Amino acid sequence: MFQGRKLVTMLISLLAAILLWLYVVTIIAPELSFGVDDIPISIDGNFVLQERELVITNRDVTTVDLELSTARVNKSKLNRDTIRINADASKVREPGTYKLPCEVTFPDTVRSSEVDIKGKSVDYVTITVSQLQRKNFQIVPNWIGLESMGKDYLFDRENVVQEPEQIEVYGPQEEVEKISRVVFDYDVSTLTETIIDRATIQFLDENGEEIELSELTSIMLPEDSFSEEGKPQIRLTLPVYLTREIPLTILFTEGGGVKRENASFELSTPSIRVKGPADKIEALDSILKDGYLELGTVDLSEIPDSNELEKTFPLELPAGVFSISAETEIGATIHLTGVSTEKITISDIRLLNIPTGFDTVHTKNVEVTVRGSTEEIRQIKSDPSGIYVLVDLRDYTQPVNITLPGQVVNESHPGISLVEKTVNIDVVIAPPTEPDVTPEEQ
Repeated sequence: MFQGRKLVTMLISLLAAILLWLYVVTIIAPELSFGVDDIPISIDGNFVLQERELVITNRDVTTVDLELSTARVNKSKLNRDTIRINADASKVREPGTYKLPCEVTFPDTVRSSEVDIKGKSVDYVTITVSQLQRKNFQIVPNWIGLESMGKDYLFDRENVVQEPEQIEVYGPQEEVEKISRVVFDYDVSTLTETIIDRATIQFLDENGEEIELSELTSIMLPEDSFSEEGKPQIRLTLPVYLTREIPLTILFTEGGGVKRENASFELSTPSIRVKGPADKIEALDSILKDGYLELGTVDLSEIPDSNELEKTFPLELPAGVFSISAETEIGATIHLTGVSTEKITISDIRLLNIPTGFDTVHTKNVEVTVRGSTEEIRQIKSDPSGIYVLVDLRDYTQPVNITLPGQVVNESHPGISLVEKTVNIDVVIAPPTEPDVTPEEQ
């Protein structure tokens, strides 16, 4: 019984002690001083600055240390995550240096009147405000290893697809103006086919030194145009072709008294270098004849009397194969040697279908232009037998004096060509002349 009373008495004493401690803490000694360090300073008004094409490029401090005094119960509510330090830059309207007061804001759960700021490491933050600038730069390639490419391969720099070709940079004026050129390096020495790849962009100053842009500067590129390290990149399509030198030739058809051995030719270019995918270039062997690309055929009978002909041939290449120097036509000059064009006199003129009962008179000699080897022409001029003229009179049944076309026939000289296939023959068709009658015959 005595023990139970003693236990009750002890519990009452403990409760009284706790109540007394709470009274002392909350009533007798309510104030507690403590420090809160490294509270970040938040600069308000950045959106307003951007609308004015301004940006904060520097500040002298980024955090504030506070010495506070408040009721003990408030201590747990006050720390660097719940206390805000604000500096308002919304009134800044032009570039320059500005000193902004640091305003302290406590959480909603603690009234400002309950907290006494005993000390503050800084009262102001000094900021530097710069003008924002937009500028476009052409992205210039720097091809490495061109001289080391295989001799049969061509890197077609003129037709590289570069996406984008220009880039827009947006940032502080003093930073943007440092940029002199925007370039990228790419090594093409080992390329043997067309590829798609990426290249990292570099920003260079006027001395060619690379510039590291700050986070305040924006590079206007799609989101997928940055490397894992955050470096800006562009997309490239790099055309690489296999090349080949192809000799050119033309063919001849003999005729007009001219043989193949009499003809020679000169081309505006004796060969062309072509480019294309490897499979297209390798397939050229199927269309080449003895290694030559045949441009066309010339009929030797069409060569004029001057023994020289200028002719143009279209350059026709298989799909996917192109001339490197972009020719579309090849000029040719054809020369004939050992060939003469002469006039010979023909006396063998034959009249066909002479109307019955009529007499005829016609031209006895005509000149005919022929062509052939110099030796054959010399021989036929001395003996033109085998070449004659036919004149057909079938349409004439009455006396007439007329000029008719005569067909020149070459019967015995296959190596000779008739330049003129017809000649004009004067023909007189008249009744037969009656013979004189003597008196004795009467």
